[in-house]
Amino acid sequence: MNKKLLVLALAGAFVAPAAMADVTISGTINMGPQYASGTDSTVAGAGNSNSIVTAAGGQGYSTLGFTSNYSNVNLNSTEDLGDGNKVVFNAQLDFSNTGSTVHDVSGSLKQRNTYLGFEGGWGSLRMGINEHIYERYMYQSDVLDGAAGIGGNLQMLGSPGYGVVFDVGNGSCSSGSGCAGFYRRSGQSIFYDSPDIGGFTFGIAQGLNAYQSASGGTKPTFTSLGAQFKPADMPFFVNVAYERHKDFFGLQKITGITNTAAVAPTAGPDGIFGNGDDTAAVAAVTGRQGTGSTDTGMQIGGGFTFGDFSIFARYEQLKYKTDGLNSGLVNEYKRDATWFGLKYNLATGYIGAQFGVANDGKCAIAGGTSCSAKESGSTQFSLGYAHNLSKQTQLLFYGTLVNNDPLASYVIAGVGTPANSSSGNVGGDVRSLAFLVKHSF
Repeated sequence: MNKKLLVLALAGAFVAPAAMADVTISGTINMGPQYASGTDSTVAGAGNSNSIVTAAGGQGYSTLGFTSNYSNVNLNSTEDLGDGNKVVFNAQLDFSNTGSTVHDVSGSLKQRNTYLGFEGGWGSLRMGINEHIYERYMYQSDVLDGAAGIGGNLQMLGSPGYGVVFDVGNGSCSSGSGCAGFYRRSGQSIFYDSPDIGGFTFGIAQGLNAYQSASGGTKPTFTSLGAQFKPADMPFFVNVAYERHKDFFGLQKITGITNTAAVAPTAGPDGIFGNGDDTAAVAAVTGRQGTGSTDTGMQIGGGFTFGDFSIFARYEQLKYKTDGLNSGLVNEYKRDATWFGLKYNLATGYIGAQFGVANDGKCAIAGGTSCSAKESGSTQFSLGYAHNLSKQTQLLFYGTLVNNDPLASYVIAGVGTPANSSSGNVGGDVRSLAFLVKHSF
């Protein structure tokens, strides 16, 4: 072959466009008016003997505005590598309440499930940001549009209360800014999901140490794992999941104690140490920084379908423990919750109802002092109807009632709480109504 022709042929091979994998664009826009109100909180100063929370005495409130729920745009690409193996990529942008004062004043976009990995007959292995198996099992038991909407189970499951709801992300979790929620979409993670083996599947996710806030500081990580039995030809499923947060300092989020460095005790104005006027010694106790924490969540649940009717049930226990606190400070807390859901499919859509009960918490104080967390429970009832306008568009009518005990503060996602209470409207009941248009593409 002529040398010039050979050079041109080689150059053409490099510049010619190669076959590219297809990219699929999909998403959901979910928006409509939402009304919410809350009753007056518990009388100011009331609290448990353990000081888990002290009511701020806030007045009731009401709001009316638009909610965009979990609106998002999703980009997905898959390339076939042969032998049943594929490269998978997914990027999801969250448009929920973008630019509002509820979520993000700057209007910047937020990432949801964004990852790159491989999958085949052996399962899938991916890395990035994702809703891991603990959260996905809770979604599976929710009958009102994926748990993120008004009345969804994330208002109670995965939350200890105290104003915590949908505590997403793990980049800010530290001894100075605790993270208490287990309904989170964590980044810096690698995760594996098994193939379906006769109806049995399992998964595990591990968070990497990418968020150490200072040299020599704690290293927040997490582990999420679970297993499910869901036979293809049977009308039921059952699953169990466990998640462990290391150095997320969830108890700091619950109690509101500032985890600053301890101050050494000094003598009071009279120069005599130990006679009751040594305020620096008090500061040292209340400001003692925890040296580490271990928070765990465990859940078990399932569902059964017969005809057009489905029923779901779920039990969850959350535990929080902080090491290194001085005597007199709450260093352990746990709470149990139970959730039930009913769904009936209609020719025009579906009706869904949900009921949740969060029991009073239990606690312990460093040094062995007695501890009480009574009146920290809550109940929630939600009812909704989805009407199909077409294959892609639905009208959603949702209502929710949250009845808090005097020292509880379970709230509703996307609804503001009074500014005079960092942990929400303590003891105040919350209600919300929403009318949404959901369009999928």
